[in-house]
Amino acid sequence: MKWNNPWVIFIALVASAFVGSSQPLFGVYIFSPIMTQLTIEDEIYAMMFPGVEMKDEILFYTLMTGIVAVATFLSMFVQKFMFGRLSERVTWHIRNELYDEILSKNIGWFDLRDNSVGILSSSMAQDTSLINGVSAEGLGPICETIFALLVGMVIGFYYSWEMSVLMIVLCPFLIIGGAI
Repeated sequence: MKWNNPWVIFIALVASAFVGSSQPLFGVYIFSPIMTQLTIEDEIYAMMFPGVEMKDEILFYTLMTGIVAVATFLSMFVQKFMFGRLSERVTWHIRNELYDEILSKNIGWFDLRDNSVGILSSSMAQDTSLINGVSAEGLGPICETIFALLVGMVIGFYYSWEMSVLMIVLCPFLIIGGAI
């Protein structure tokens, strides 16, 4: 954390929040109404919504789908870029500190077989890339998933708290079944 800018972390988390919450919100407020529009017959629709054209409603929801797609694309780009930047800074600092520590060793330390140039440079490349993958590259999808779950749970509790509680109780069984 000491090597990263808090603003970059904040922007990355906001982008993750938008990407994660876009899917549940899209499903409830755009996809569900457009599917309703497409399954109702013209005569029934005219009786249910007098003065409103079905084509206008479908066009509205289609445009909203496009807007959400573009906004999600931009947010995913910002998320990947910011988490990549965070990862890059951590990797650079770790390699720099590791290199400084190697250079500060006694000259006799390099005579040992385990401390040859090839092994040390390979260690610098592999260890820092491992930390890179753990530190930021994997963090983006995890944050995205957490936000998607939270928004999905809020929507679920808003529409039917009984069904939401039942699904929360059954989630461990679904996870175990998927793992098996």
